[in-house]
Amino acid sequence: MTRLLTAGHHAVGLDPAPAPDTARRHVVDDLSDRLRLRDLLGAEQITHVIHCGGVSGPMVLADDPARVMEINVAGSLNLLLASLGSVKTFIYCSSVSAVGEFYEPDPISVEYPLQPTSAYGCSKAAMDMILRGLWRRVPLDLCSLRFTSIYGPGRRTRLVVDDIVAAAAKGVPASAEPATDWPYVYVDDAADAAVAACFSARRRQLFYFIAYPEQVTLENFAEAAAQAGKPVQLVIDATHPRVQRGPVDVGPAQRDFDFAPRVDHWEGIFRMLAERFATPV
Repeated sequence: MTRLLTAGHHAVGLDPAPAPDTARRHVVDDLSDRLRLRDLLGAEQITHVIHCGGVSGPMVLADDPARVMEINVAGSLNLLLASLGSVKTFIYCSSVSAVGEFYEPDPISVEYPLQPTSAYGCSKAAMDMILRGLWRRVPLDLCSLRFTSIYGPGRRTRLVVDDIVAAAAKGVPASAEPATDWPYVYVDDAADAAVAACFSARRRQLFYFIAYPEQVTLENFAEAAAQAGKPVQLVIDATHPRVQRGPVDVGPAQRDFDFAPRVDHWEGIFRMLAERFATPV
């Protein structure tokens, strides 16, 4: 939102939660009423939609898969169909969770089979298939960005990276489940990618992976915390199976909308710790 306003765009936020400040145009609403959404888009003369709302990870509402589908599929479809009247471009923030668990030696392309392993992943795969069915068949410029794990200040869904940073800040051990090295993307880079994709005239495909090109382990994050002056001990719970996620191909995003992530995990952890100590708890 800040990036759009800074660039001089008329931007309207929509979320069930109030805006963090009153200096921006914000509508407190959800995606349950298609007609209300259509009226809002028309009244505000919205031409571009970046849809990044909804259930934001497999850890959210994990015990209520029907609610996940209601929000992420039915709600997203409401917004998509409401956009058909007057909107030019619709950017959908999908997830690599639509692919599921995988580990290949080389970065996978967006044509890799979708085999999600959670209700959240299934909801993202479902919307991706809806977009595939409509792409170039409706008068709406469609694009789906399959983000990898987004971390950094401002993200409200808790990830293992947050646990490591919180433990490092307190000087206590951090517990985590075993995992392979993993693709991540810092929140600022993710936001830049969404805005760049939204206004790019060079996009030539429907789906794009968004990730920092380097795979990162949990141990790498702990090392970054130590380098930032806050060493942390990792305690891996070996009773859980190791989750897998291999590299993804970000070349098309670099080619079509100049996606060039700037924040690696060293800088990302440094910023998270700096923000944590700068903000009173």
